[in-house]
Amino acid sequence: TGRKQDEDKYGQIFAKIYAAFEKKFVHDDGFVAGGDKAGQTPDANGATKDTDTQTGYVLALHMGLVPREVRSAAAQKLVAKIEANHGLLGTGFLGTPYLLEELTRSGHSLLAYKLLMNTDYPSWGYLVGHGATTMWERWNGDQMKSDPSMNSYNHYAYGAVADWLYRSVAGVDATPEDAGFHTVVLHPLFDARLGKVAFDYASSYGPIHSDWKMEGATVDWHVTIPANTTAWLPLTPAEAGGYKLEGATLAQSKLVKAATHDGKTGYELGSGSYAFQVSVE
Repeated sequence: TGRKQDEDKYGQIFAKIYAAFEKKFVHDDGFVAGGDKAGQTPDANGATKDTDTQTGYVLALHMGLVPREVRSAAAQKLVAKIEANHGLLGTGFLGTPYLLEELTRSGHSLLAYKLLMNTDYPSWGYLVGHGATTMWERWNGDQMKSDPSMNSYNHYAYGAVADWLYRSVAGVDATPEDAGFHTVVLHPLFDARLGKVAFDYASSYGPIHSDWKMEGATVDWHVTIPANTTAWLPLTPAEAGGYKLEGATLAQSKLVKAATHDGKTGYELGSGSYAFQVSVE
């Protein structure tokens, strides 16, 4: 936005926060401590040690407070925490909104889908399976209907999963470099367990549409981009090899244009409707 002075000011503030957080909470192996001495738990010998939590990893990763060289290790420790919890999420109001996003960003989208589709307690599937038509304030709201601490049956925190569904599952996203969906970023996550999805968004430029259906190792994906906008489909060369557009490879298609944005390869799409056929592993 051209506010160079403010950029420098807040950049310096963040650098101080980053350094202080890393020094106090982030270990060299990617371990993110859940607290200082007040949060430590004694072992069998009475000695205390650092504890970690799913939310601690999620927030540290999401806020950019984990050094680049140990981000992968920290994400793997988040995965380990979930596996140690019988494959269940262990996040609350603060961590749940970013849990699936950070798993996806770190290359663990299969686990993100597993959490989405899970029906055991606690999970979104548990809510649906126990009569929820909205997102409850507590995962076990069905057992707390007479408890005054359960005071909301239409609550945002766990409903924030819809953000991941829109941006990652349907694959319709925005970019701060060209805000307001003037550039539509496309990055759908296909998964056989869900099988199909259909999404429409009424942007200020017109309707944006994405629907896909997966059968075996083939996905039919339909996209509509409104007038006066451009779509960006980031794909590595290997990923692009699995895409066809109305029967032609992307490299051969005259409907899209190969481009590079911020060092990432991919394809630009003008306004219109597209029918992709995608081969997936």
